[in-house]
Amino acid sequence: MLTIFSPHISKRLAYIVATLFSDTAIITDNAAEYLISEGPCINYSDQLLETGLQIIPVEILQETGVREQSVKMDQWRGLPVFFSGKGQIPFDIFGASFYLLSRYEEYLGHTKDEYGRYGHQNSLAYRNGFLDIPLVDYWMQELEKELQKINPSYRLPDRSFRIQPSYDIDIAYRFSHQSPFKNIKGYFLDLLMMRFDDLMERATVYSRRQKDSYDIYEWLDALHQHYQLKPFYFFLLAEKQKYPDRNVDPYTSGMHLLIKEHARKYQIGIHPSVQSNHDKSILERELKILTYHSGLPIHHSRQHYLKFELPLTYRQLIEAGIQQDHSMGYGAVNGFRASTCVPFYWYDIMEDKKTSLEILPFCYMDSAAIFHERLNTEMAMERMLYFFETVKKVNGVFSYVMHNHFLTEQKEWIMWRSMYETFLKTL
Repeated sequence: MLTIFSPHISKRLAYIVATLFSDTAIITDNAAEYLISEGPCINYSDQLLETGLQIIPVEILQETGVREQSVKMDQWRGLPVFFSGKGQIPFDIFGASFYLLSRYEEYLGHTKDEYGRYGHQNSLAYRNGFLDIPLVDYWMQELEKELQKINPSYRLPDRSFRIQPSYDIDIAYRFSHQSPFKNIKGYFLDLLMMRFDDLMERATVYSRRQKDSYDIYEWLDALHQHYQLKPFYFFLLAEKQKYPDRNVDPYTSGMHLLIKEHARKYQIGIHPSVQSNHDKSILERELKILTYHSGLPIHHSRQHYLKFELPLTYRQLIEAGIQQDHSMGYGAVNGFRASTCVPFYWYDIMEDKKTSLEILPFCYMDSAAIFHERLNTEMAMERMLYFFETVKKVNGVFSYVMHNHFLTEQKEWIMWRSMYETFLKTL
């Protein structure tokens, strides 16, 4: 066991120690007890003690609420750090990790993007060039090396690298299972705009001579079976078709059968509509629809358009019975929003408590690569492989997000479909 001395054991300190070390560390406020402890130890105080690595704490873990923090960037072992001090570990690794994992900066004044989300340009990681690395996990690897100088047999808690595919089903079908009114309207719009390829596809899909282009589910099933993957599927079930919540009507037989079949084979979750973000009753309705279609209780979620606001959205998810959220990433850039690739429990800063909501962060999403980073398929492949290798080095979870309507055999998407299949072959 790792022993940590702190004269003040706050809720925040207890949370971050449990998050970083699982159940392999204990905290004591008794200096005498600390000095006779066996094994590696950390002196998390400004007191001079005879044993252990010293880390000088800043105030963040002893505070409540939120205030502007003095964040000045420095370097340690080639890694960016902040909350610097004069200890043997020359920055407050616990305070800095709490700042990043709790998303402390998202509670402060910031600029929102065009969709009303926390803009990634505000983040410390983006402004200081470390969004592409799971910095907290890198810090912990270096801390492990320092502790091994005291006790060569010391190891951080074991964890295993795994790949976690996930799919957002924003538009389950392009033409199938749509309302007659929407299909007729679409037909005349295609005719007016002279979109003859779309007219042809509509006709062949309506006559059942061709599968709907967005219906790629059997192809995905074959990939998952071949590469032994266990994906998540998140279904958008907005009752009102209002931009950007424009999936197929959730009450159609097509949606019912699609969800029922996926619930039988995979983990599924709700993709709460943007409309639900500030209306708990809408979220509850969408969860009931998914429960009805699947016949299962729903415990997983990812916000549509990644639209969430702390602490409001996460509190609503907890009240609705969600146990794990997959929204921790940016919509307009790929990278590590919380500077980790390891699942962790959300800490509600305003209520000053660890919650029951587990956060599974992702680091790559196809729509960010396509529309915001504007990568071609070769560059996107390189990005995916980079994130894969980066997460593998720290034994994290390589979680990524794809959309069925960007993996079709349509001419504008066929290269992206091919890229994804090639990526899986290289693993």
